[in-house]
This record gives sequence, structure tokens and C-alpha cells, in this order.
Amino acid sequence: MVQDDMDMNFAELFEASARSAGEGPLEPGEPVQGKVVLVTPDTVFIDYGAKSEGWADLQEFLDENGDLTVKPGMEVELAFIGYGPSGAQLGNCLRQVSGSTGKELFRKAFESGISLEGTVTGTNKGGLEITVSGTKAFCPFSQMDLTFLDRPEAFIGTTQKFKVTQFEEEGKNIVLSRRAVLQAEKEALAEGTRKRLVVGEVFQGRVTRLTPFGAFVDLGGIEGLVHISEISRSQVSDPADHLAVGQDVSVKVLQIKTDEKDIERISLSLKALEPDPWETGLGFDEGDILLGKVRNLAQYGAFVEVASGLEGLVHLSEITTKRIHHPKEKLKIGQEVEVKVLEINREQRRISLSIKEVTPLSDSVKDSLEREIFRTGNVIRKRVKTDSAEVFLGSGEDNFIDNSEGPNRQKIPGPQPPQVGLLVKGIVRSIKPYGLFVDLPDLGPHQRGLLHNSQVLVPEMNQSKKSLKEGDEIEVELIKIDELGRISLSQKSVLDHQDRISLNEYRNRVKETGKLGTMADLFNKKKRLSS
Repeated sequence: MVQDDMDMNFAELFEASARSAGEGPLEPGEPVQGKVVLVTPDTVFIDYGAKSEGWADLQEFLDENGDLTVKPGMEVELAFIGYGPSGAQLGNCLRQVSGSTGKELFRKAFESGISLEGTVTGTNKGGLEITVSGTKAFCPFSQMDLTFLDRPEAFIGTTQKFKVTQFEEEGKNIVLSRRAVLQAEKEALAEGTRKRLVVGEVFQGRVTRLTPFGAFVDLGGIEGLVHISEISRSQVSDPADHLAVGQDVSVKVLQIKTDEKDIERISLSLKALEPDPWETGLGFDEGDILLGKVRNLAQYGAFVEVASGLEGLVHLSEITTKRIHHPKEKLKIGQEVEVKVLEINREQRRISLSIKEVTPLSDSVKDSLEREIFRTGNVIRKRVKTDSAEVFLGSGEDNFIDNSEGPNRQKIPGPQPPQVGLLVKGIVRSIKPYGLFVDLPDLGPHQRGLLHNSQVLVPEMNQSKKSLKEGDEIEVELIKIDELGRISLSQKSVLDHQDRISLNEYRNRVKETGKLGTMADLFNKKKRLSS
């Protein structure tokens, strides 16, 4: 008791001396800025502009790993706790020290509004028992966390920071709140986060909640929502399949807005930070055979995922050679299928696929094509580049490109490059009011051209294009290729082409034999060619 009186007298004398020096009165909890002047094994001395230095517990400046975060000369910001025998005590949290009673620490914390450290020693009805230097206090369950406390017993034996919300009956009734400390820390973090919270900024955050429609992520005192559609480029049915509460993630800010209730809504994205395959490379080309998974079925076709987050459309007409009214007649969601890449539209970011055009290679063809690549990722078969040409392996046996010399040269099948004036075989793929779309396998597995009604060869009896049907094989000439690579075809020009050949043959025969022959011979040959 005598020692306590002596300490109080000294503190009063010290405070009076400080005030007389013109420093002005400091209230408990008042912010104080200063510069570190000395660091000892357990104390940091700080010059905060008064006649003498203040001091703070070394624990104030240790990080999560126990490493010291300050050194002499560094600026620090703390709070004034009170005057004592060693001078002005500064800090942001009170801790158990030798010579201080728990009751005195609780009283200081209550008066200054500064948090203090206490150890959770047990549970009782409605809350947890907290002990500081032998003095017990009470913290209600509702004040232990920002959210519902699922397992309060998990805190027993741990040391936590608390605010003293009640100090009554000379310390016999002490009530604490950990929630108040967490809320203050969250608000301080939020202030710093808000300064750099702009659309397009990337944050490191932590998943706090999962819902059927997305994941909430703490950015540092502020929460944002990653909608289920922004979790991944691949299809996500349940956020829990991709994320877990407590998981650290990188997110991009997509939108910041305030709703009608004046509540801030922050939209985030994980998907936006994933590599964009349209920019980094798809990993496959037109004509490749891929392994994919059916993700969705629509009246007009099936959407197949051929790479992570990358889907293509198999049109209804490309599912099977038989007539069907809906993709569900042949496919189901989740089914794995092999598809052929018909077209890659990079401007519109669309991929056209076909199931019916996937044909297995014969063993003899597989053995002869040493360069063929099987099952590289999702790619089952793909085109490769030889020294002289780009070749689609397994695309057919009609067209060949020599790749070596000598009697043992190996021939590899490959398409012809499209060019105006080329005569090729075509297969009628679809019939429209204005003409016919014709597949051109000689030019590659994905080439297709339009045979306009005006260029359809009409035979006898004024027959129309309706005499042709899907799947018919016809001979056509490439008469135009526009700047977008679209091919216009003609049947009529094929006949004109054959007329020119017949006429040239007739002229050559005249030169060689001196005989004119008959025009009937030329007419009959023309008739045979057009029939």
C-alpha cells in the first residue's frame, strides 16, 4: 500500500512537472506522434516533443513472426496511456507486466480506451472468462467476434486483445469486448483500402463467405463479391468446388457502386486475372480434332468446352448425319465427345465445331504418319507443319504433298490453297433460298463456299436447284475470294471452262493433223460433259 502511494505521488509529480514545462495536458487515449530514440531488449524509448522521452513496450513493434519493425530514427504513432514512475507510457495495447496488478491494467484500459491483452481461461453461461494478472473479467459470446461464434471453446488458452466496456464496483464487474477491437482494426484497414479502391485495381484478399451465387472476399476491412460467373473461365456450378473460406486469392475490381439503400457494392473477379486463351493462344487450329465436354444444349446446337473456359458450338446440323430436331436426342450435358474444329472466328471469339465430321484414322494411315500428335492436352489429332507445307494429318487420302525426293519418298495428305479459277469437288452442305453452301474438302477440312442461285447449272426441262440435295457431290469453280476470305462458287463457269478446254483440244488437233473434224463431235463432247 505504501509503495502504491509512492508510485501515485511520483506520477502526480511527473505529470505536474510535464505540464509546467508547457507540454500541455495529455488525456488517456490521446494520439501521440514521436521518433524512436532507443531500443532495448524490452522497451522502446520515444521522443514525442516533451521534456523527457516516453516509453512503450517492445511488444508493440513486433510483427506476426516476432520480428522488430522499428529502429532509431523512425516515426511512430501511438496513444498516451498514462504517467508512471518511468515516465509517460505510450502504446496501442496494454500487456501484463511485472509489478502491475490486473485491476490496475483494466482500469487504465477503461480510462484510456486502449485495448489490453488477456488470456481466455474458460467459459461460463453466456460468455468467456478472461484473466489479466490474476484478475478475471467477462466477455459475452456476442462480443468475441464480428460474426457468429461457432466454437467458443476454441479460444480457451489463447491470448487476445480486448476493449474494456465496463469497469464497475472497483473492478468487481469488468466486461470486455473483442468485437470492438476487431471492428476498429477493420475500419482502420478499410480507410487505407478505400484510398486505392478503383476499378481495375488488383487486390490480395481472403474468402470470408461462400454462397450459391458467389464468394465474398475481404480486401482489407472492405468486402466485395465475386459472382459465380466471375470465379473461373471454366463453368462453375458451385463456388465451393473452387474456393474455401479462409483461402487467400487475388481479385480484380470490376465495379464500385452504391445501391438504393446507400450500401456500397463492390464487384470482383478471379476470372479476369486468368490468362485469356484468345490472347495467349488457343493451343489448337482449324481442322484439329479435340476432346471436349458438353456444357449446354440449345435448340440450335450443343456448346462443348474444348479447353478451360473455352467453348465452341456444334450446330444441330453438325451433330450427326441423321436428321434430328434437338441435340438432346444424341447428347447429354457432361458427356465427353470428340469434335472437329471447323472455324475459328477470332474477331467475334467464336469456335464452330463438328461431331459428325470426326472420322477415326485407319491403322495403316496412323502407321504411315509418324509426325501425327495424339492426345496432347485436349488435342487428339492436329495439323503439323512439314518443311514445305502445312498439313492436316488424317484429313483424307485424295490430296497429297510430296515432302521428300527419290523413289522412297513419303506422301502426306494435305489441302490445296484456295485460289480463283481452281476447279474442285464440293459437297452440298445446306440449301438456302438464295443458294447453296458447299463444303470444299479439297481445300481443307474447314473450307466452305457459296454457290449462288445465279451460278447453279440448270440442266434440261427448266429444273431448279431443288434437283440438288444435301450430301450431293458436285464440281465447282472458285470465281471470287473476298477480303474476308469468303469464297464464291460457280457451276456454270465449270462448263465454260470445259468448253475452253474442248476448243483448245480442237485447235491443237487441227494443227497436228490438218483436219477440222466436225462440229458435231465438239457438240456431243460438250453434251456428255454437261450431263
